[in-house]
Amino acid sequence: MAQEKDKKKINVIIVTPEEKIFEGQVDFIRVPAQSGGLGILPRHVPIIAQLKIGVVKLVNNGEPEYIGVCRGFFEFLNNKANILTELAIPTEEKDIEKTIEELKQKHDITQEITEETRKVVQAIAGLKSLRQ
Repeated sequence: MAQEKDKKKINVIIVTPEEKIFEGQVDFIRVPAQSGGLGILPRHVPIIAQLKIGVVKLVNNGEPEYIGVCRGFFEFLNNKANILTELAIPTEEKDIEKTIEELKQKHDITQEITEETRKVVQAIAGLKSLRQ
């Protein structure tokens, strides 16, 4: 009977390079995939998706839990959901927008470009304009 009950749950693990953020069983999971939001119920078909900045919603026994995630990957296979992300921030429903903004600020790709890289890009652009 316990095995039958387990088939009605999804085993979820959410990890970052630094730590495990969440591990447990849920009834439903929604993830922010690059292709759009994915809602996953137990026994869903296997899927792999690239994540975008957004919020994972985990629902267990009617109780939602929210975790903001940054870029990463989602994998679902045999009622096991693995989320590998650069950064994860547990949040409350009322703070979802604030959490998304925080993640965008922390991982804005333009902030990752160093001053030296900008100089190289400008030099290349200058060379291209000379050729025309």
